[in-house]
Amino acid sequence: MSQKMIDDVNIQLYDLIDQTKAELSELNQNKQLVINGPDSQLIQRGLDISYLQGQKQAIDTISSLIEQHPSERDFLEKYTEYAQKTSQAFEKSNLEFKMMSIPTQDFNVFLGQHYRLKGTQTVIASINSTVKKYF
Repeated sequence: MSQKMIDDVNIQLYDLIDQTKAELSELNQNKQLVINGPDSQLIQRGLDISYLQGQKQAIDTISSLIEQHPSERDFLEKYTEYAQKTSQAFEKSNLEFKMMSIPTQDFNVFLGQHYRLKGTQTVIASINSTVKKYF
């Protein structure tokens, strides 16, 4: 392994944060249209925000792992733990979502968390593709 992997992950993170900011900016520009539109657009906007929050959270966490663990081996170990833990949480959420026949009273909280995890998974999949180039 070389320092190049961490450099490539950092570049990927910068690209992802730029993309997330652009999507959030677009979402904010369309805010007035959505507020005056049908309820379904408001719900979709909330889900989109949760998804983007998940992406931002994953980007921040992975950036922090790089700062705290500058050795590629240490970073890879901590990143793998984080990715597995997050993937398991998303799989559990997916299963709960599929098994839910009647929405619970806190369905909005569950749905927001589910979409945050979905956003996190998108970032992890992107970083995984970068990391796998080195193995």
